[in-house]
Amino acid sequence: MVSPSAAYWIALLPLAAAVLILALGRYLPLRGAWIGIVAIAASLVMSVDLYWQLLDGTLKPGYEVLLPWFTAGFHLFEWGFLLDGPSVIMLLVVSAVSLLVQVYSLGYMRDSPRFKRFYFYLSLFTYSMLSLVLANNYIQFFMCWELMGACSYFLISFEFERDAAARAGNKAFVTTRVGDIVFYAGLLAVFFAFQTFNFVQIQQHIADGMISTRFASLIAILIFCGAVGKSAQVPLHTWLPDAMEGPTPVSALIHSATMVAAGVYLVARSYSFFTASPLAVQTVAWVGVVTALLAALMALAAEDIKRVLAYSTISQLGYMMVGMGVLGYGAALFHLTTHAAFKALLFLAAGSVIHAMHTNDMWKMGSLSKQMLTTGLAFFCGYLALVGLVPIFSSSFYSKEMILSAAWAGHQNVIFALGSFTAFLTALYMGRAFALTFLGEPRERDRFAHAQESGWSMTIPLMVLMPVALLLGFVMHSNGVVERFLSWPAQGSAPTAAGVHERWIPYVPLAAAWLGTVLAMSLYAGSLDRARWIARAFRPFYALLARKFFFDEFYDFAFVRPVLLLSRVLDVVDRVVVDRWLVDGVGMLAWFLSSARRWFEDASAVGEVPVAPAIPENVDTHFVQSYLLIIVIGFLCLACWKVFFS
Repeated sequence: MVSPSAAYWIALLPLAAAVLILALGRYLPLRGAWIGIVAIAASLVMSVDLYWQLLDGTLKPGYEVLLPWFTAGFHLFEWGFLLDGPSVIMLLVVSAVSLLVQVYSLGYMRDSPRFKRFYFYLSLFTYSMLSLVLANNYIQFFMCWELMGACSYFLISFEFERDAAARAGNKAFVTTRVGDIVFYAGLLAVFFAFQTFNFVQIQQHIADGMISTRFASLIAILIFCGAVGKSAQVPLHTWLPDAMEGPTPVSALIHSATMVAAGVYLVARSYSFFTASPLAVQTVAWVGVVTALLAALMALAAEDIKRVLAYSTISQLGYMMVGMGVLGYGAALFHLTTHAAFKALLFLAAGSVIHAMHTNDMWKMGSLSKQMLTTGLAFFCGYLALVGLVPIFSSSFYSKEMILSAAWAGHQNVIFALGSFTAFLTALYMGRAFALTFLGEPRERDRFAHAQESGWSMTIPLMVLMPVALLLGFVMHSNGVVERFLSWPAQGSAPTAAGVHERWIPYVPLAAAWLGTVLAMSLYAGSLDRARWIARAFRPFYALLARKFFFDEFYDFAFVRPVLLLSRVLDVVDRVVVDRWLVDGVGMLAWFLSSARRWFEDASAVGEVPVAPAIPENVDTHFVQSYLLIIVIGFLCLACWKVFFS
């Protein structure tokens, strides 16, 4: 049994693996990839053991380890970790998904010339997320947050030879930094208010009324801006679809269990500020529901199978933010947990398809269930888990229903309606993706003929994830895991609708899912004539969705082009004004003065200039600063002559 005081090894093992892979990978079998796999497998075993300790009561929620770290002025900052329900379950989710992704990558990335570097990045990325989950204070959290951002840049732009991948990495890094700057301002406000960064202490101070509602609102919104960037909420969502330029295992890891989940986890760790501010929770709820709706609409026009899943991730993250905003804390974390399983399954299945077809375009696929039965079944299981067609086999059904119930219970009727409509859109775009890829007739015969099932290293993770994705929601819901380990301690379990409403609310997302699925299959499972006719009939709306509501064009016009123009102006100023006029001008003046002095010295040596002896010998001091002083004085004299006498 793992001692809770040794939980830091869960994060340190992937870090040690990253160091060993970087230093010795070229000399080891599989270029050291097996070290990363063994390390994360050990982390998973330790995480499972901590979960069972939490389940049987051996580990009490709120276990904290504190060690002196450094001092700044009169303040002692401590390093430590915090074990409670959300952190232990997130450790389990992150380590499990990371292990499956690393095994999957053995087959998917085996031909990469930078195979060793890829596993180094994966291990470092996993360490960042695990350390973030364990952190008990905002300083550690922010350090891991930024390290994760750097790793995401390395992984998204891993194939940097392609301009699209390089641009996507830059876009992800810059966009998330916008939110991080505001997040950092929130951390300064936190320290100003409480003189500490410790989560537990801050929660206690807020419970004791040490902060006003207005200041709590300010801090909550500043922190939420960081979550908006990391978890790709509107308007900082544009980086996530472009992040699909990274290798598919990276997409699976980023979209399911690591980077995008960090924003929701940040809101969860800072939830005391949000519960103290009605304005803040309303902001979170509305940003979340708008994000969920817009992303679902954009997914309807996407042709790249990975981009469909990317928009799905953004939409589901919106659902999680809705849960946080309607005081459904446990429901939001529940959805975060189930989403990690089925989204990892969907991305890995999509990667298997891309690996076989050598294209991401769904319109070049079709009927692949005949050639890739395991992959098709895996994608279908992920589709069921996400959409919620059959409750017992649909993980998201329970978590999504809890979120909508919390919205109804909080009298957020518009948010409830928009969330229900988004459930319909989710079934529509996921049914479209499944039908275009695996059903109907093959649309490119050559690609179809050469497609075959992926190897064992790619199919085994799919088979492991299928039952998990289908049953995780039912198991967690029926065992009371949400109420016991994911509820907000300050107010008990997440609010749910009461009375008569409980009997019909679950049927709303269920009916929406079936309606969206039936419509998707009628349009895309057979002949595509009706789908093409609808696209032509609603061409302006379809174009709006295909251009992603022109967010990228707006940012390009409002920010990118002005920055590039300013950069060109500054370049001209640097090259012409500074280098040519100032630096070269001073150099020419120095040359002129030195030439004049040499002429005077040479002339005085042959007696042609009788005033030469009057020049004192000690003017030549041999100090550079003296020469510079003379040059500056001469330059000022010339400038004054130019201004006043010419």
